[in-house]
Amino acid sequence: MNRHKSLWLLGLGLLIAGGWQAVGSSQEEPFRLKVALYPWVPDAASLVEWIEADFESKNPDIDLVVRSPEQSNVVDLAYDYDETAAALIGNGPDSQHLVEVDTVILDRLIAAGAVQPFQVGGSVSFLPAALEAVTWEGTVYGVPHWTCGYFVISRMQGVRQAGTVAELLSALEAAGTNAVDLVGDLDGSWNSIVVYLDAFRDTYPGESMLDALAADELESTVRDGLARVGHACTVAGRNYCGGEGDDDEYVEMFAQGDADALIGYSERLHPILDEGGGAQGNLYVASATLGQGDQPMLFTDALVLSQNCSTDRCRDAASEFAAYYVSDEVFEVVLMSLDVGESAVPRYLLPSTTSAFGFGKVGSDPLYRQLWQEVDGAVSTPNRGIPEARDAGVIRADLKQALGLE
Repeated sequence: MNRHKSLWLLGLGLLIAGGWQAVGSSQEEPFRLKVALYPWVPDAASLVEWIEADFESKNPDIDLVVRSPEQSNVVDLAYDYDETAAALIGNGPDSQHLVEVDTVILDRLIAAGAVQPFQVGGSVSFLPAALEAVTWEGTVYGVPHWTCGYFVISRMQGVRQAGTVAELLSALEAAGTNAVDLVGDLDGSWNSIVVYLDAFRDTYPGESMLDALAADELESTVRDGLARVGHACTVAGRNYCGGEGDDDEYVEMFAQGDADALIGYSERLHPILDEGGGAQGNLYVASATLGQGDQPMLFTDALVLSQNCSTDRCRDAASEFAAYYVSDEVFEVVLMSLDVGESAVPRYLLPSTTSAFGFGKVGSDPLYRQLWQEVDGAVSTPNRGIPEARDAGVIRADLKQALGLE
């Protein structure tokens, strides 16, 4: 080969190699996005593993780091507003860019200066209650993801026709079984507040829930209805509305036929079916009618964005994840437990978007069709005032007495 030609080819090779090296060295490392998801979901570890791998496969420029469910359960950032604010404001190893919180603590996070306005663009259609939950004085501070509320789960279709607490309890009494009529953990520092508000709205849909939160005692008509619930939870001297028991015990009771109905969140359907407590077509779900009417109320878990996420790259990565997280395709996988396996029991969590209820396998699931009918038209739990009512403890103490737990 001609010497000049050889040198020319060698130079071209070095130029190409150098160009490749230059391009490679100029590429940025993937942005490390730290996210704490809502931990109280069935098969949470599987969800985290799947979502990290799937999101990164679609967004190779982002290194998604999801806080492990085990770590989340030590300090529950969904509800511990002081720790959550610290995680959103801080820059240490435990800091987070995005945290999925229950919006009952949104007021505390805004007051602490921990979060900034945050929403996804496009044509996402959120449930009105979910949008209400993330809006503060006209500004949107989060991307809704899960919604949640109190439901009655039963093998009796009559629960779906009940329009008042009296009608609900009459339907359960008509079963004529030896089982306890109703079980469910209604006694918790957060649960008690929401149970009361649910019953208050059922009875007084036009009245202010914030005023109800600030009162020194339960409203008398609502209290009487909740006392009837406590009576339905009691058999042989033991009360199954809370106190000594917990959700796992009550789910097992219902699954084994020792209770006619279970009151609780929609995701309780997952362990019921997982334990062989019936087939999907043999179960009926209705919004909990705890007062003199049936006015569904939902609370919302939403992604909130750290005030420290100030660069374009951070905000863009957060927006990419939020849009992915509320997409119909991702909801289908998570709701139907497809990350666990094709034959796995659905999680029966409630999505924040209207479209997810009708998408793919979710849309053909008989229980999800019932749940959609029950949440359509629901309003939001207040995103202010609940931490103060919880810390005061007045509502919980009075509710325990009304339910007969002390």
